[in-house]
Order: sequence, then C-alpha cells, then structure tokens
Amino acid sequence: MRFSAVIRLHRPVWIAGLMILVLSVCVVCSGIRDTWAVSVPVENGKAVPILMYHSLLKDPARAGQYVISPDQFRQDIQYLQEHGYTTVLMTDVIRYVQEGTPLPEKPIVITFDDGYYNNYLYGFPILKELNAKAVISIIGRYTDLFSQTDENNAYYSHCTWDQIREMQASGLVEIQNHTYNLHTYDNRRHGCANKKWEVEADYDQTVGEDILKLQNRIRTETQFTPNTFVYPFGSYTKMSEALIRDLGFSASLSCESGVTVVHDAESLYCMKRYIRPSGSDSVSYFQKIGL
Repeated sequence: MRFSAVIRLHRPVWIAGLMILVLSVCVVCSGIRDTWAVSVPVENGKAVPILMYHSLLKDPARAGQYVISPDQFRQDIQYLQEHGYTTVLMTDVIRYVQEGTPLPEKPIVITFDDGYYNNYLYGFPILKELNAKAVISIIGRYTDLFSQTDENNAYYSHCTWDQIREMQASGLVEIQNHTYNLHTYDNRRHGCANKKWEVEADYDQTVGEDILKLQNRIRTETQFTPNTFVYPFGSYTKMSEALIRDLGFSASLSCESGVTVVHDAESLYCMKRYIRPSGSDSVSYFQKIGL
C-alpha cells in the first residue's frame, strides 16, 4: 500500500499502528481507493485553477478579504460557466493523475475553507441552482460543537454533520480535512506547522493525532475518507508536508496564488489557489487572475 511504501523508518511507531487501524476500518468506505491508488503518469498534464472562498454573507458591512456576498458568488459561477469552465472536485483531479481519468477541457475547483454554516445556507442552494461543484474543508472541533448546539447563525456558526451529509449526498459537495483543532494561534503553533526547534517525533504525534481525529470523524459521519489536506492559514513546512504524505493524503492545498499544472503525484501537493475577496465584480476579478 502507498503508506507502507512512503513511511520513513524514523517515523514513530504510532503512525503505522494508527494507519493499520484506519485501513482495517475504511477499506469498505467510499473514497479510500482514491487515497491509495497508484499514480499513472499523465502526458503534458492539465492546468487546474483553484478558487478559495470562506464566508458568504448578505451584510455589505461584513464584506472583505474573506467575505463576499451570495450574489457575487452566484455571478462568479455564472462567469466561469459562460467562459467554458467546468467545476470539479479534488477526487476528480486526483483520479486524473492516479488513474488517467479524463478531466473536462477547462476544469476548475471551487473551495470553501473552514466549513461555515453560511456555505450551506447561501452557497449550497447556488450550487444546486447552477449545477456546480465545490469542496468544503471543515474544522472538526466546530462541526462537532455546532452539531451539538444546533445553532444556525450565518455570521459565526459552522456546518453541522446533518448539513454536511445533505450536501455530500447531492454529489455537488466534497468534504476535506482542515484539521480538527489546529486552525488557531492559541497553542503558539501557526496552524499545523511545526514549532521552532520541535522534535519531529513530538510534532508527528501532536499534529498527526489531530488530523487523524478529523479523518475518523468525517469517515464515521459521512462514509467518505478525505483524500486532500487543506493547510490552516496556508502554513506548511517540510515537516508538515512529510507528515501529510505519511498519513496517506493524495493532495494538499496551500494559500499561494497561481495555477497548478497537475501531471504526476508530486504535483498534487501544495497546490496553488486564488483567494476571492470582495471589492471587484466577476469580470474584473477573473480577468485580473487570467481566467
């Protein structure tokens, strides 16, 4: 299997043990074959633009770097469709590399980071209306919290497991891993990057346990095993990238601007994305980034 092939000998034994347990449980679950498939070289590759959204709010006073209006999001999707782009999921991109499964002529990935309730409230209806697809990367702690409180507030709530299952069942939304509780500065760690002078074994155990906790929660709640890791704050290091590979993720998403040409397994890691802030209409924004 891919994990046994890539794991390094100096990795602590707990990773191998946990992954054996994970595999024994999830081989029957949807999506696992994508994570462990063997890469098939793709001649010339394919440019895959990825857009990064966060919150959708109607309140113009909240518009900013990480918040745009639902109407603007609708216009963005309409612009892309009118210009020949087809929205795809990360699993589609991974299968293109690993299995040679064709992608559309002009694929594009729409991503939402953090898993806010407003993605479900405003974004999901637009996806259904326009038959578009999106990837939502959740923070497990908040999904669990708001699933317990069932508090649906567009300004601060996060999606519940029931809402996630509804979106996933549509075939238009794919759920990916954004850590269980590392999207924070509170522990003096920048996202899931290693701290200065942190011993690799300590880092692997602390960060690996958090990431695997969300993997298990998503698999248990949705029967889907995430194959893509999305870095909190876009912060990654050599140590974090090695861990992500060892944990079996086939792809990772950064916050670096640009378009990634996918052609082999390595090209799926630290894929670039364009953040979509407010302040410009769809034509101006997409012309600015060359789409």
